[in-house]
Amino acid sequence: MRQAESTYTLFLQWLLLLGIMLFISWLFWDQGLLQAAVLSDPTRITLIILLLFSIATAHCAARTLFLSQQQNALDRIIQFITTSPPAPGSNRWWVANRLPEKESLAGQMIAGLVAGSGIAKKQSNMDSHLLAQVMAEQARGQHEIGWFTCGLLVKLGLLGTVVGFVLMLAPVAELESFDLSDIQGLLQRMTTGMGVALNTTLMGLSCSMLLGMQYLMLDRAADRLVAEAVQFSETRLFRTAQRQA
Repeated sequence: MRQAESTYTLFLQWLLLLGIMLFISWLFWDQGLLQAAVLSDPTRITLIILLLFSIATAHCAARTLFLSQQQNALDRIIQFITTSPPAPGSNRWWVANRLPEKESLAGQMIAGLVAGSGIAKKQSNMDSHLLAQVMAEQARGQHEIGWFTCGLLVKLGLLGTVVGFVLMLAPVAELESFDLSDIQGLLQRMTTGMGVALNTTLMGLSCSMLLGMQYLMLDRAADRLVAEAVQFSETRLFRTAQRQA
């Protein structure tokens, strides 16, 4: 069992991943690739992809900090209950006056289990499952918008591909003669359309993969938090209450 120290392992891991992404972005900026991808896109789809990725990354920062705080709260609750379990017949008083971190996700679940430990066993098991489901929804429910954004980035990249091919092939229908000047203008416009198609596809796929890595890290952290809280409440917490009873 980890000590109840204020550790932010998840947040530090996310900061490491953010540092790698910022370093790669700086390299692309230094080489002029990022500016060229944005400025050569008349549809601004590339800029939209980058803005959505930045907003979703900020959301990941807030969620990593939140889950790190929730994990720290769970560690403090486990350490406190291990050393000072509730006495028989004083569950509600113990929850109201002694349980630390009552406002955290794990604190709310464990408080509900302790307060209802005197009811029938069948009803208690049902309440335990419901409280665990509520905690799981609160821990990772907001991640659905992140996964939706990952899919949206891919779809925007594919949309840019279609738009780029339209821009590339549209000048062909307008070509009336095969003069050298007309051919040069046609090639230039076709090159612009191909650049839009390739840049948006590459940007959409890259940002989607990087954002998916972040939300996968968040989902795994939320699952570990819920699993640890449920395992503690279903094993050590109830065993301590049964021994004292």
